[in-house]
Amino acid sequence: MFKPNIHLCLVHNTATSNVTPALDPDFRPDEVILLHSPKEDYHANCMEAVLKPVGIKVSRWKIQDTRDVEHICERVLELMIEKENENIALNVSGGTRPMSIAAYEVFKEFDKPIFYVNPETDCISWINRKDFASFNVADRIKLPAFLHAHGAEVSDQGKHSGVPNELRHLTKQLVQYAEVLSKPLSAINWLAQQAEKDLKSPTLSIGQQNWHELQVLINQFAEIGLLEYKQDCLYFKNEEARFFVNGGWLEVYTYGLLYGLRSDIPKIQDVGRSVELNRDSTGKAVKNELDVAFLHNNHLYIIECKTKRFINTNNEQADSHAADALYKLDTLKWLLGGIHTKVMLVSYQPLSPWDKQRAKDLEIETCTANQLVRLEGALKRWINN
Repeated sequence: MFKPNIHLCLVHNTATSNVTPALDPDFRPDEVILLHSPKEDYHANCMEAVLKPVGIKVSRWKIQDTRDVEHICERVLELMIEKENENIALNVSGGTRPMSIAAYEVFKEFDKPIFYVNPETDCISWINRKDFASFNVADRIKLPAFLHAHGAEVSDQGKHSGVPNELRHLTKQLVQYAEVLSKPLSAINWLAQQAEKDLKSPTLSIGQQNWHELQVLINQFAEIGLLEYKQDCLYFKNEEARFFVNGGWLEVYTYGLLYGLRSDIPKIQDVGRSVELNRDSTGKAVKNELDVAFLHNNHLYIIECKTKRFINTNNEQADSHAADALYKLDTLKWLLGGIHTKVMLVSYQPLSPWDKQRAKDLEIETCTANQLVRLEGALKRWINN
């Protein structure tokens, strides 16, 4: 395999195809030069923060206008005159189209190698070196580095280990009996939500006290030590237990399935849940949380898990929660990798026809209501598609 000592990378709005080749142990350069405009200082800083800790020298080559081909040609020409005798290659995968065209023309004139990372297959191809073999980029990057390269610093990666047997067994039961448990689960979710301040729910109404399915559900949560039912109130063990009962169990269930799939699908590089992010590209921090996130073949997958009811008994849209979840996923997709990122909504409740169409239009996968018993198969198909 030909291995250049220097990569020239074009910085614009995606980092994956610039960072992952540089992190491949068999292709790792000694230096990465970032060609970017002042507007892309933040993204260049994020990429540098990922590359430098692994021992790669990072330098900058500034341009003023990402759309001025003549200007970009002049700047790349100046770089090539300086690096003419160096083993340098152009990664033409990133940048604006004028950046790619200008850099390509200069490297072609100097007969320097040019490579491209296919965003779908994660395969490197040499554009002007037919004797150089194509190859797949190594799947080494982890969630914190991937997300940081795309401008989001991980403040908390959340759970990063397997799900305890008793929780896994309970979540499996909740999914298997979704049709029967849908209404009592909505009730206990509400009670847990009201206990956010002091871990104590409101007093259960007479109807709730006499609701057999709800009482069975409360006992199931109590048996594994998540809560106590006394004096007609729910007392939660801690905030983590309250979160679990308040719908977090679906997040745990989905995460557990993915964690177990790692042995069947070795290209799953990293899995996390309740991943907390901070983005600060404009000087004002923006926080986001990813319910479940994982990397497969250097692609980011994000899953939003919801137990909230989205439609009422007349099959009419009850509120905007489903639309909010879908638009959140679409926004995160383009902020955190674009074409390299795929998103899914997992919902315990059904979606309205309007939200199903909205998800389809936004290319968001869905697995909802009675489909959840087949979620593991849906995840496999999604990953392998």
